[in-house]
Amino acid sequence: MNKKYLTLILTLFLAVFQLIAQKDSAQIIKAIEKSDSVIIRRQHKEIDLMYDSVYQWRIKQTHLDDVYIPMDLLDCFKQLDKLMEEPVKKRFMEFSDEDADRKTHASMGLWIDHKWKLTDGSRLSAYFRKMGVPHPDYMVGVIITSYHRHLHKRELKVKEQVAFFKEKWKNEQKEMAKEIIQKN
Repeated sequence: MNKKYLTLILTLFLAVFQLIAQKDSAQIIKAIEKSDSVIIRRQHKEIDLMYDSVYQWRIKQTHLDDVYIPMDLLDCFKQLDKLMEEPVKKRFMEFSDEDADRKTHASMGLWIDHKWKLTDGSRLSAYFRKMGVPHPDYMVGVIITSYHRHLHKRELKVKEQVAFFKEKWKNEQKEMAKEIIQKN
């Protein structure tokens, strides 16, 4: 076969393959948009298995790195009451419910995540995962918003917060899945 014909056949084959792939991507994106839930699974490596066993140990500990880990939301409130100085608590209480998390997430929220090991795994993160809170940032949001409401002696509405974050996570996963498909 002539080199010209072979190049032409390969070029046509690649063009057709690319069209098929684009069509499949479009169909996959439509399926993602229609789906109630999208779960992105990453490949597991041997190191993940090690972290699994470490995680299982961590969620049973009352202290990690010499820091007491609260066991639930009410325990968080007790710890924050002990740790937060009155002027800081007073300033925190001045925020609206909507602003409490937004204005303190990057400060108090980072401290909560880091010290109470929400990202790395702790009994507190396991407590939130059992409730269905899908991400450490959302766990922090529930803690801060609930603590703010607790200080104002208002209803915590934890179920509503969890439902909000579940929906937000579901939408973020759909968007991430679409981006992954479009990149490939």
